[in-house]
Amino acid sequence: MRTSAAEIRDHAAATLSPETQQRLEQFLTPAPVADQAASLFTPTRKPVRILDLGSGTGILAAAVAERSADGSSVVAVEQDANLAADSERTLSQVCHNTKVINASVFETLLDPVFDRVILNPPYKKISPIRIPTSAGDVKVTNQYTAFMVYAIQAMADGGECVAIIPRSWMNGEYFKDFRKWLLDECSIDAIAVYGSRQDHFKDMDILQEIMLLKLTKQAQRPDVLVYASASPSLPLDRQQAERVPFNQLILGHDRIIRVQRQNPRLAGFDTLSEQGLWVSTGKLVWFRNRDILSTQDTPGSHPLYWSDNQAGLLTPHPVECKREQWVTAQADARNVLLPTGSYCLVNRFSSKEQARRIHASYLQSNTGFVADNKLNYIHQGTSRRTIPLPDDIARGLTLWLSTSIVDEWYRQISGSTQVNATDLRQLPCPSRSQLAQLAGKLPIEDDLDQERIDHAAEGLFSWTTAS
Repeated sequence: MRTSAAEIRDHAAATLSPETQQRLEQFLTPAPVADQAASLFTPTRKPVRILDLGSGTGILAAAVAERSADGSSVVAVEQDANLAADSERTLSQVCHNTKVINASVFETLLDPVFDRVILNPPYKKISPIRIPTSAGDVKVTNQYTAFMVYAIQAMADGGECVAIIPRSWMNGEYFKDFRKWLLDECSIDAIAVYGSRQDHFKDMDILQEIMLLKLTKQAQRPDVLVYASASPSLPLDRQQAERVPFNQLILGHDRIIRVQRQNPRLAGFDTLSEQGLWVSTGKLVWFRNRDILSTQDTPGSHPLYWSDNQAGLLTPHPVECKREQWVTAQADARNVLLPTGSYCLVNRFSSKEQARRIHASYLQSNTGFVADNKLNYIHQGTSRRTIPLPDDIARGLTLWLSTSIVDEWYRQISGSTQVNATDLRQLPCPSRSQLAQLAGKLPIEDDLDQERIDHAAEGLFSWTTAS
């Protein structure tokens, strides 16, 4: 009796060793997601050469082959011997010309001849490596971006690739090199971002925000088909999508990629960095400076701020928590002190499920202080010199970063848990005089509710709503 691709996949998922799955980051593609991914390829009556990198049970290549003309061929690469055998079983049922290579993708030489490349690569972080390409070396910091470099290099001119990957490559410093290389090599044709982190791979325990990315090896097309909140429960052609001009999705010289066009109410604002504001990361890496952390306020000590100190829009000190609240006088010699004055602090980590992705808080310190590395701080200096903000600008900026419209903006550019300084510098920001006016509309309080914050911005900029 024939066993379907979905049944082979589900059996493999149920019998995977947890240790092996964790080590190899094996997240096997469910049938509905495989069908959605395959549906993004351009229909053609000509036979195509299909490549599946890290094929698992072969369900992705099978979904593509089933939609392809007679005479098409499949090459699948899978390093797990058991899964490679599953790929053989799956693919033999849908294609007469198949080859499964039981080896690591990184040890497999592939010529650039493939018309269709599909992959659901492992998502594991790695130490930075450089991969040679015809356009020069590309730095990658994650296995999935390394797989993507190999996939793109295996495509024929005009070939297409569909990848099931996290959103994290679309923004941030870590992925900048890869992002610029990909945009020089390919056209982004379609983006489908899943609205839930858990619906798409229910039996694989994935919490990252996953997307389908469709590329063509050619110059960028004028627009991109965007599914901003896709669901695995329906075929993509039955879900809401929008064609967005490509230039409305690209942001700044770092080429950050959005998943929706920017809210038109923000169109008139310069970026935060263009307003003369700079985002830096707190200088104290605690585990390298354990010897200067202190629970006591002793002569010559300085306040130490963590994300634990953020309380609503305020940053009180000291607070009751498990973290030391001071550094000793030895900190003076370690280039971690920040000067007296006013700042806006932003937690460097957040999750999609938080009410606001950006947690900003106001700090006015009458002494030099230290900020933990898991906090960003905004000032009016440069990367080399910290200059505190005028107090009203610090308060106004804290309110601005706490608005719903800024939260909406940030969710559209970031699918990772990190709130990167690089991304914040590109954030649309009112002028200094407008920030000062905003500060005059509301006091900074620990329990200031969202409606009051939005209403203050709404009134200042004559918006009817702040969504």
